[in-house]
Amino acid sequence: MAETALLNLAPAPAATRVGTAAGERFLVLDSWRGICALLVALFHFPTTSMISQSAFVGGSYLFVDFFFVLSGFVIASAYGGRLNEPDDLARFALVRFGRIYPLHLMMLAAFAGFEALRLVLPALHGTGPAPFTAGFDLKSLIANLFLLQGMGVEDHLSWNAPSWSISAEFFTYLLFAAVVFAAGQRAWTWFVAAAVTAPLFLLAVSTRHMDVSFDFGFIRCLYGFSLGALLAWFQHDSIAEARQALSGGTGRIAWTIAELVTITGIALF
Repeated sequence: MAETALLNLAPAPAATRVGTAAGERFLVLDSWRGICALLVALFHFPTTSMISQSAFVGGSYLFVDFFFVLSGFVIASAYGGRLNEPDDLARFALVRFGRIYPLHLMMLAAFAGFEALRLVLPALHGTGPAPFTAGFDLKSLIANLFLLQGMGVEDHLSWNAPSWSISAEFFTYLLFAAVVFAAGQRAWTWFVAAAVTAPLFLLAVSTRHMDVSFDFGFIRCLYGFSLGALLAWFQHDSIAEARQALSGGTGRIAWTIAELVTITGIALF
């Protein structure tokens, strides 16, 4: 399937961007990665201090969404113009799987090993739940092995609880690749549609709005990832084509709707 590249990124100053389009790294984002990762870790850190009880730290789970947006931006920048043939899709899926699954499997094995140890050494679990029960049951283990723990097949967080985001992101990767392969230059319209409908869906069906994980984690990830992909598309330097696409009435309307929905989502969530 021969398609014109969705993204044709122009070179930027070395201080902000290094590598080729295939292996691009946006250095300016590295500090934000570190800051947001620390804030997410602080949210999960069990303590009763004044800092941990603050509203800011209590809402720091939302920095997970920064990483969804970042993933959309980086993946679209690197692969937006490289998913033209079926072999490209297979290679993309294999590379993304190879990036996330080994560490996920290692952590899952560590948790399973500890549960097995508790099974043979009852003194380890004391008055806690029995081994391989609650969020560590065998049914959930199978879901985790197949990266389904963030896809709505479970009714609770399980095993390595934060890994729901890995599950949601992996299937978002696959959807992204399918959309770019099928739609080519028009893929951005699908990202706009996802950025508009995903938060409205969460607003309609979730009592916790953006604070979803095992149930609607995929929808949450799709929202952030689509926004990041749109940012990548918008800043690419096939800029004549981009401006031409946005100069028409449909382009203006689509971007206006996306902006309004984003602002509304931030205000509501």
